[in-house]
Amino acid sequence: MGLENEEFDCDSPPSALSPAHARGYWFDHRRHECELAAAAWEVLNGARGLPWPNAPQLHNPLDWSNAYRDHGLPTEVTADGTGVELVCDDTVTALLVPAGPAGATYDRNPLAVPTLATAPPYVPLHRWAMLSRTAPLSGDAVRALAELHITVLAPGDRLRLPTGPDAGLDPPHYWHEWPRRSTSGEPHLVQLVQVANMLLTTGTPGCSLAPVDGRLEVLRKR
Repeated sequence: MGLENEEFDCDSPPSALSPAHARGYWFDHRRHECELAAAAWEVLNGARGLPWPNAPQLHNPLDWSNAYRDHGLPTEVTADGTGVELVCDDTVTALLVPAGPAGATYDRNPLAVPTLATAPPYVPLHRWAMLSRTAPLSGDAVRALAELHITVLAPGDRLRLPTGPDAGLDPPHYWHEWPRRSTSGEPHLVQLVQVANMLLTTGTPGCSLAPVDGRLEVLRKR
């Protein structure tokens, strides 16, 4: 995978590209009509967040629950039958993140992190949900994230998911980055430590998480 601090030429675009870098590449290469400009334009046109092609054929919560499950997410129809919930387990969790740092993290990183957002404008009091793989957190790690008003859902916790292309049944949330399915059928999710460290970088410089004895611990630069 290409790294965004590398230099790329017109015929060799990076294999992953964040919206922020795409804007820069498009500004510099738009007149060239080269592969790098084309890759940047795809990202700016929402190539990372395109909805599932079968979304218009999903008409009710059961259809949506089955579609989410087909993408590897553990979901259930709500008890009242009006919606769909992600049921976090030992494979999938969600980080509830204030809209500001969540939007900045999405904009600056090349990883496709499934991101459940609120419609713009991004009200600071609103929190977005960023899905990742589940990992145990130490108490210090929980507190470091809590200082940034970030909560990591535990196995068994539930999160309401959109059930329409425009989230018509569950406003005002929509998928800023849709869940994807890997070639193995499992959800295409990055590690919790990757998402958490991207968020910590925006709010707590010098602080990061790392796996120690099976759980994520806090590391601080002296």
